[in-house]
Amino acid sequence: MYYVIILFLNFIFTDDNAHDLINRTIDIECPGNIGCECSMSDDCLNENCLRIPKGGFCMPTEGDKFPDFFSVDQFDNLFSLNDLNTSGKYVLLEMGTTWCAPCNVLANWLAWNDNEIENKKWWKPEYKKIKDLINDNKVILITVLYENENRDNANYETVYEWYENFPDEHTIIISDNNKELHKWYKPTGIPAFTLLDSNMTVISYTNRGLNTPFDKLLELTHENK
Repeated sequence: MYYVIILFLNFIFTDDNAHDLINRTIDIECPGNIGCECSMSDDCLNENCLRIPKGGFCMPTEGDKFPDFFSVDQFDNLFSLNDLNTSGKYVLLEMGTTWCAPCNVLANWLAWNDNEIENKKWWKPEYKKIKDLINDNKVILITVLYENENRDNANYETVYEWYENFPDEHTIIISDNNKELHKWYKPTGIPAFTLLDSNMTVISYTNRGLNTPFDKLLELTHENK
């Protein structure tokens, strides 16, 4: 296993194009754009100024386009967020870390059907329908890991280890090696979920938790029945 990983990583980083894509920065042009500092909603082009512990920032909201982002998934595939073939499906994107206890509980439920998640105060029984949607390939789930258990930046080894612990074939697992997506997203509590449409446009964003995007997904899928 480790021998294969070493060979693969050597291939990735000797390919100049792949290296450049994976290490490409997400440009944040201030003032006014997502990720920029703000003191009031009028400071933001999308009029969504939120205050977090580090200050006020323009945050994503409904209708905003998610930035393109490149990484390598658990199956050694070069992954592009905007090139993902969604086939018209909704996309749930999770920002998380390996040290995040709720992230582990959620992954344990998805991969092993562990019921510990049902004891959490934020859990709702109807969320079981979301797992069915994911397993039936009606919704795409992407987990973006940005830190490992030592709170260092996540890397490809982090992705492989996460998949070994939680081998859910219905979840795309990638790493935010340089915290570029984290810089844009600014999660304050994890897991932090966003619901996207098939064109990677934000339907429901939260910088902490999962309830708002999960509730919105259930509402939309119920309407489309």
